[in-house]
Amino acid sequence: MKKNHRYTVQFRIAGRNVDAANISLRLSLRPTQIRIAGDRRSEERVWDESLWAYDGTAENPSTTTEWDSLEDGLVFLLNVLEQKKQLIDPYIEEKAAIWWCGHFQSSFDGGPTLSVALLNRLSAFGAPIFIDNYFAASDEGE
Repeated sequence: MKKNHRYTVQFRIAGRNVDAANISLRLSLRPTQIRIAGDRRSEERVWDESLWAYDGTAENPSTTTEWDSLEDGLVFLLNVLEQKKQLIDPYIEEKAAIWWCGHFQSSFDGGPTLSVALLNRLSAFGAPIFIDNYFAASDEGE
């Protein structure tokens, strides 16, 4: 089956003073990705901000990193992170936390649909959503 839209979802905490090791310890979660401000990102550039990113795959290796539904990916992470909301709140208040969603599309029609129930959960959580769109080749062999 051809998939025209795929999604990745991470909860990210970023900023110049973000201490990724402390976040991991505080939340008792293993991040998917860590960046340290000042580290090289290429030969000519360095990272401006530190980043702690979580998609749930470190604790659950059988979990997919790509979702057919943006809602499914967000619900999966909310189910883990809502239990740690009090520990995450200071990062949300500092405007350092976001839901980062990658939208990979092989056609220019359609996109994600989010239920009212999910929108209510995301609103209560309090972190903004950032959807980054990419054009990607289709999955021809499926």
